[in-house]
Amino acid sequence: MRKQILLNRSEGGQKNTTSAKQVGLLEKIGYGLGDTAGNFVYQSVLLLLGFFYTEVYGLDTATVASIFLVVRVVDAITDPLMGALVDRTNTQWGKYRPYLIILCVPYAIASVLVFTVPDFGPEGKVIYAYTTYITLMLLFTAINIPYGSMTGVMTSDPKERASINATRFMFATGGGLIVTSLVLPMTKLWENPAIGYRNAMILMAILSVVLFVICFLTTKERVKGVEVKERKSTVLKDLLFVVKNDQYRLVALATLLMVTAQTVKNTTQLYYITIYVEDAVKYSAMFLSVWMIGGMLGAQLASKLLMYVDKKKAYELLLYICAVASAASWFIGDNNIVMIMLLQFFVGFFNQMIAPIWFTFTADSVDYGELKFKRRIDGLTLSFTLFSLKLGLSIGGAIALIIMGYYGYKSGGIAQSNEAIQGILLVFSIVPAVIFIMTALIVRLFKLNSKTIKENALKLEILRAQ
Repeated sequence: MRKQILLNRSEGGQKNTTSAKQVGLLEKIGYGLGDTAGNFVYQSVLLLLGFFYTEVYGLDTATVASIFLVVRVVDAITDPLMGALVDRTNTQWGKYRPYLIILCVPYAIASVLVFTVPDFGPEGKVIYAYTTYITLMLLFTAINIPYGSMTGVMTSDPKERASINATRFMFATGGGLIVTSLVLPMTKLWENPAIGYRNAMILMAILSVVLFVICFLTTKERVKGVEVKERKSTVLKDLLFVVKNDQYRLVALATLLMVTAQTVKNTTQLYYITIYVEDAVKYSAMFLSVWMIGGMLGAQLASKLLMYVDKKKAYELLLYICAVASAASWFIGDNNIVMIMLLQFFVGFFNQMIAPIWFTFTADSVDYGELKFKRRIDGLTLSFTLFSLKLGLSIGGAIALIIMGYYGYKSGGIAQSNEAIQGILLVFSIVPAVIFIMTALIVRLFKLNSKTIKENALKLEILRAQ
């Protein structure tokens, strides 16, 4: 009875609280532009870097797979440290927003260096690739942990968070569309593709700095966590709070598996279109862009879906649909360009419809932990989400390249054997489908459905008011 009275009190007063304030369209767009900037790098790494390393830079698949995996050892240390640092940051501009201004220029420079081919020998080029990729991922961590944490502190309203993330991921996918529409065509403007990649990334880097500045200027942090002021917290204590959060453990595992599935598929997109379509040069940019266009529509419609379907059920259902859509590529054959493009559109549509739903579960699990432990740890929790994402990025890329190598794929633009072609098709279609199904089985274990999430948000409003 007391619980219901408290919920009713909160429902009556929630509209007047600052933390539950409706976020304006301009602020949502400004926040989304931050992810447009971030995705100039993320989508370039996801869609182009494996192909760039093997076909332009000149590395073999085993070396590229090792680069993707070894860098995660560094991330295992730096991601939690960065999360702990941002949770302890307090400035007149907020906890998280200052990092966008401080780090946007180094982040942009690092993205150019990764897509630059140095005039070194074989060993020097491997060392350069390791060094620049590690640097980029460190800066990716340092700017994306505070950026991603902002969702939880712009508003405490679960519906508003879903709306913010729907807009965010539409703009994020828009960043990917700019990459696929501009970077690949720009590489063809120079006789040497290495120069084309570098110059295209210089343009992306300049745009990213401008968009991060806009994001900083148009957003605001509002939510203050429920904390015991007298209690001194340590990084170790905060780590234990995150690890003890049973719902967040499931969210992190689902993130790892889902991103692994997406990366396996996306890593092989250029290989797939090159092998299975005769005029690949003509269709490759279109192929990647169709995915992005579908993704932009899917991300924007995610919040509409949640008006009719429970959030947990929607997440699970979309994962099964992604599995079916991915596996369908096994059956459509080569040179069927209409079916290839249609399927690519729907894969992008349902993949990105997941994104806003998936990401809000991190903030929802932080709410759950705040109620349980009376401490809000957005930054450190988000650091583990980001580490799970990057681990999935590396494992997915490594799985794709290792299986391609097992089936006999040879880098350098040479003709491939029938076995290698079958390996590419297997990695592009069946392997991600299996991992999507595994992710759905993890999501089924979530306790956080729409009703529970709403109740948790209302309870926190009461605690914050007290």
